[in-house]
Amino acid sequence: MKIFLSLKVPREDAEREAIITQLGDAIRITGHTPFVATEEIARAGMTTPKDFMPFVRDELADCDLMIVIYHPELRGGLIEVGMAYERKIPIWLCAKENEKISSSMLGCTNEVVIYENTDALREKILRLLSK
Repeated sequence: MKIFLSLKVPREDAEREAIITQLGDAIRITGHTPFVATEEIARAGMTTPKDFMPFVRDELADCDLMIVIYHPELRGGLIEVGMAYERKIPIWLCAKENEKISSSMLGCTNEVVIYENTDALREKILRLLSK
């Protein structure tokens, strides 16, 4: 199963970097393939939405699941969620405890994962993927 990870670009954010690493590892451990849009866009050297949005759309087309790491400043990830929702790709929304989540985002979500820290998030995702 190919799993699309959507999150705010982690520029200089140690927690977001740890989330990418730990969730990517959890996805691989359970025998699935992670696709981290922020990493793949950077690796391809794409810098403008006109370049990377078609790339993201094409990659999303063959994904079986989207995992969204919610952040109030997610921005581009909301477009990805809309594309996944339209294609009926299941969406798991991960949000920190006590974080206010938009009702629109909740309306597109199949599973909500509330977490306290990065390690707890990794464990919850491992459990869900192992079902």
